[in-house]
Amino acid sequence: MMLQIAIRRVSTAVVAALVAAMLIPGLVLAHAELDTPTPADKATVTAPVTEVAGTFTQRVKADGSRLVVKLVGGETVAQGGLDPNDNKRMVATPATPLGSGSYLVEWTTISRDDDELARGTWTFTVAVAPSPSPTPVATATPTVSTAPTPLPSATASVARSAAPTPIPSADGGATGSGSDAIIPIVIALIVLGAGAAYLFSRRDRPADQA
Repeated sequence: MMLQIAIRRVSTAVVAALVAAMLIPGLVLAHAELDTPTPADKATVTAPVTEVAGTFTQRVKADGSRLVVKLVGGETVAQGGLDPNDNKRMVATPATPLGSGSYLVEWTTISRDDDELARGTWTFTVAVAPSPSPTPVATATPTVSTAPTPLPSATASVARSAAPTPIPSADGGATGSGSDAIIPIVIALIVLGAGAAYLFSRRDRPADQA
C-alpha cells in the first residue's frame, strides 16, 4: 500500500514537471524579446555605423516601443522605433554616422500579441581605421640653370699677353712694323758696297809716282 502511494506521488511530480517544462517556454515567448541585433551584441565594427536595428521574436506595437542608442557613459546619439516596413523590427538612424567609440543600445517593446512589456540592452564598438594621408604629388617646377657664367677664355688672355712688344727705334720711337727694321739693313748694305768698290778701285790704280 505504501509503495503504491509513493509511486503515485512520484508520477504526479513527473507530470507536474513536464507540464511546467511545456508552459515556461510559452511564458517566455509571450514577450517580444530581442532576436537579432545589428550591429551584433559585443561586436566591433571597423566602419562608421549609419543604422542601428533589432529584430524581435514577436510583433511590436509602435506606441511604447523604442530603441535608444547612447555612448557608453555618455549622451544619447540616436533614437528610433518600429520599422514601418516590418512590425518585428525597430530601427534608429543617427543624424551622422557613428564614429569610433563604445555604444549602448536600450530597447523597450510592447508585444502586439499580448501587450506584454519587455526591456533589454546590447553593446557594440566602432573602431574606424584612420584614413591614410594623401601623398603629395610633385608638380613640375621650371628648372633654373645654375651653370656659372662663362669666364673670359684663358686662351684669349694668353693671346693678349703674348702679343709682341714694340721694339724701341733709334730715335726713341716704337718700331711697330717689319718695314721699319729693313731700312737700316739696306743702308748698311749700300755703305758696305761703296766701301768694297772703293777698295777695288784703289787696287787697280797705278802706284803713286815719287
